[in-house]
Amino acid sequence: MAGSNGTTAKQAATTEKKETEELSFYEEVENLKKLCDFLRSNEGPPVREAVEMEKRVHYLKGEKLVNFLVEPKKGTKWPKDLPKFATRHEAIAVCKDLCRYQFIHRSEKRGKGDLVVSRVRDFDETGYFTWIYEGNKTFSHMMTTALIVGFLCCTC
Repeated sequence: MAGSNGTTAKQAATTEKKETEELSFYEEVENLKKLCDFLRSNEGPPVREAVEMEKRVHYLKGEKLVNFLVEPKKGTKWPKDLPKFATRHEAIAVCKDLCRYQFIHRSEKRGKGDLVVSRVRDFDETGYFTWIYEGNKTFSHMMTTALIVGFLCCTC
């Protein structure tokens, strides 16, 4: 009996240590950016388009984001450098961090395809969340520069 209790305690300590490592991995902003890059890619959860403050934005429901983090859709290639989430609690904690660091913000639906920024800032699975994070824009800036230079060369 004493041996089985010692084994159970070791397993609990190992599980707790693993959860702490995963949570500490996502506590760093750079690692959250890597997660956001994955979530915003084609492999990420499906998003919808709407208009918010006269801009076209992508949004999704909090529940769908948490479900995707815990159990990604079939055929999704999860990045090797990102640890997977074991429980909904871990996923919700990371979603709260995404809100806190302003990668996403909470919105309210006014009508079909029309959103407004919510006064409530906390993450809740029932709410709608709009992506603020756009990722690395270096390639886009280089292509814009090439387009301007090309246009100037054609006109001069």
